Amino acid sequence: MKKVLKSIFSGYSFRSKVEHDENGDVSVIQMKDLHNEYQEIGSQMLRISGDSIPKKYLLEPGDVLFISKGANNYALVFNDKIKAVAASAFFVLRPNKKIIVPEYLAWFINQKETQRFIEENRAGTYIPNVNKTTVEAIEIKLPTLDEQKIVAKMDFLQKREYLLTIELLAKRKLLISNLLMQKIIK
Repeated sequence: MKKVLKSIFSGYSFRSKVEHDENGDVSVIQMKDLHNEYQEIGSQMLRISGDSIPKKYLLEPGDVLFISKGANNYALVFNDKIKAVAASAFFVLRPNKKIIVPEYLAWFINQKETQRFIEENRAGTYIPNVNKTTVEAIEIKLPTLDEQKIVAKMDFLQKREYLLTIELLAKRKLLISNLLMQKIIK
């Protein structure tokens, strides 16, 4: 993994509970902000003043956020153009975009084979965690950049199809329920 990254670092460790600041200029990405099976960052993040945050912790578009704490060690790509910082539950993987497509890197980390490697090498019993050495030891299979882009696009489309299918099923259930209720009421 090290050969495809410019850097890897832990998310910012706050000294106390993060308090929302209406006038804050930096958004804080926490576990509770992840949606759709840890693959999307919500829009209701807490904001803080960035005065006390070292610049090295600010996220850049294309950074891959890897969940290092807990049982679900997935990765997702940060592509927002807002000032944001990841909380300490994440590792920030800054890919070398000349070698690897960020979306491909996240996809690869989320695959069963890679997840099995992570699970076998994580520490902790009560709250499992993945250390930096384990992340760096992940062997990334590197097709060409064009092939990586195709894989990333297919993954995006598959996730979109999945979410639309769930939405469709929920609407169908509601429609049938309403139709049945109307039949009973009449």
